[in-house]
Order: sequence, then C-alpha cells, then structure tokens
Amino acid sequence: MDTRRVIVPVATLWTSKEAPRDIDKLALDGETKKWVAQMTTEQTVDLCDSKRLETQAFFNDEVIIEHIEGSWAKVYLTSQPDDADPRGYIGWLPTKLLSEAPVEYSGTTARVRIAVPFTMLYDENKQQVFEITMGTELTELAAEDDWLKVATPLGENYITKDSVVMGVDGDTAGQKMVAMARQFLGQRYLWAGVSPYGFDCSGLMYTLHRVIGFNIPRDADDQYHNGQPIEPAELRAGDLLFFAYEHGKGFVHHVGMYIGNGQMIQSRTPGKEVDIAKLTELRYAPEYVGARRYWR
Repeated sequence: MDTRRVIVPVATLWTSKEAPRDIDKLALDGETKKWVAQMTTEQTVDLCDSKRLETQAFFNDEVIIEHIEGSWAKVYLTSQPDDADPRGYIGWLPTKLLSEAPVEYSGTTARVRIAVPFTMLYDENKQQVFEITMGTELTELAAEDDWLKVATPLGENYITKDSVVMGVDGDTAGQKMVAMARQFLGQRYLWAGVSPYGFDCSGLMYTLHRVIGFNIPRDADDQYHNGQPIEPAELRAGDLLFFAYEHGKGFVHHVGMYIGNGQMIQSRTPGKEVDIAKLTELRYAPEYVGARRYWR
C-alpha cells in the first residue's frame, strides 16, 4: 500500500484527469484560495453541473495511491470516510500536490486541529510557509511558549497555540459547532468544498465535526445512514438535519445543522451561500427525512 500526504493548504480531488477546465490551473497548482476567488458564480455552478469535483483534502491528509498516470494519481483519501469503500473517498489529483514518499508519525504523539478559519504555518526559523485552514490536523511534537512544534510532510514546523483553540462560546460541542458555522454566513457555496475557502452542504458539516474531534462520513447520504437517530422533539443545536428526493423517500441530497427555534444553518446550494433557513420553507419541509447526532 503506497501512501502519500498532501503538501499544499487545500488540494482538490477531481472526478477524472479530463475534468479540469482552463480556468482551474490555480487549483491544479494547489492555489485553492486564489482559484476560488477568481471564479464567477456561473463557473462555480458548473463544477457541480458538469460533475468535475469529488472532494478536497487538507494539508497533511494521507492518501492511498491506487495508481499513477503521468502527472496524476488516483487516490483514496483516508481521512474522509465513505460507505462505498473502506479506504476512503476516491478521486484524482496532481502528483505534485503530494509528498514524494510516505510520511509516518508516532502513534503516541498528540494530534491537534486548526480551529480558526485561517492561520499561518511557520518553518523552524519562525518564518511564514503558507496559510493553512480550519480542519487541518497535525501531530504535536512540543509546546514552546506561544508556539506548538508540529510534524508535517515538510518537516518540523510551527503553529501558534491560539490557532488550535476554538474561540467560540457554547455549553455543548453542538453549540460550539453552530457558533463556528456562523463565521461563514454569506460565504459562497463551493461544490466539493470542505475548507473556509468554500463549502458544500456536507463538507461544512464534515469540517465542523472534524475540528471538535469527530471523523464523520463525507457525504450527506452517508452522514444520514450513520450517527445517532434523533426524534424531532429531542433536537438540540449541532444536530444534523437531512433532506431527500421524492418527498423524503429517495436519495439524501442535502444536510443542514440545527441551531434552534426551528432553524438550521447550511451551505445552501450551487450559486448560493451559507445562510440560515427555516425548516418550514417549502424547499425543505416536504423533503425532511430525519436527524442524526454525532457529538457528545
């Protein structure tokens, strides 16, 4: 089993080697932030309509390489559970976005997760390397004053201690996830997105749970078929709400997070943005299929 790790802040996994457009070169170079910023809304919608993307991976995420074709690798993303394959979510990405060799860390060391939307990764001289995002998971090696030394595929690096602290209020993990989600209100939807550069509906839920230490499935349908079922009368902030085609009897296609008072926060749909919706909206009420809880 040949494994590698992602060496850019956010790497995009494609449905095929032919899926990228001319306007997607920045994504192929690992410049995801710039790529998202320069796209028009119509171009982001096309990512979904033309089925170009599978998902995204964070810096340091591990992939299993199925095979390599030229400058591309077909990989399984082990950090994103997928009911279709125990190895993880599958997709294509340029090999230049991956480490040249496998990278293993000691199982006895602590794992830390970036809990703020954006923070900087620093080299051993405390010089900036590049920006990393909420959800990035790293192996802690040592604490030094206001710094954490971390192991990465680039070697030993540093992050600030406050970058792994959730700066939000909440009595439960569910309330803290809601507070984190509110930071992204108004952000444009990104098909297959899992980072603060842009989320799809299930990608937002996946990353919020990842920050608090719960590795849930990547897709809405898989998220619905796992977790603890919750009755409507027992809903609490942080529970996931699911919606399916055919008046709630078909494929689960959307997920939001309950925030209380009959409302949910969501990354709505291609062409739209992260917003708050009432569960009584005609778009959602007839398609409601159930709720799940992953947090404790």
